[in-house]
Amino acid sequence: MSSLDVIEAALVAPSMESVIAVTERYQYLEVHRDAKVFTAYREVDHMLFIGFAQALSSEQRADFEARGFVLFGEREGTQREHRLLLMTLEEIGISASYGPEYFVASRYLLRHLRNLGWPLGDLKAMISGLPGSKDGTSPSR
Repeated sequence: MSSLDVIEAALVAPSMESVIAVTERYQYLEVHRDAKVFTAYREVDHMLFIGFAQALSSEQRADFEARGFVLFGEREGTQREHRLLLMTLEEIGISASYGPEYFVASRYLLRHLRNLGWPLGDLKAMISGLPGSKDGTSPSR
């Protein structure tokens, strides 16, 4: 067996896993058309809520507003996608604040969320006004 055959064989499983994951996502979104991933921001303490909902109801939106959060970005998404994002943030050293979906907003965090394709909406424009050094890293990651 040549080294090319070994490499090809090693790539088959990850490739199939990727195909299965993409297929599952589209099948899930076909059935759950209202499922959303979203970002809400509270200016008073610079808190980001990174969430998932089967459907963002008017009651949930009112609850966010009552707690001082403004919904900035939302799009179709899956609970798996949400869970993977939270795990990724933890792995790169960004710690949640007082709950697993709550983070202190920083340019560093927003840059990673943007790079990971998370919906930020107009919140992107606020990146320069958030805590963090000039290079975008947060001293309190």
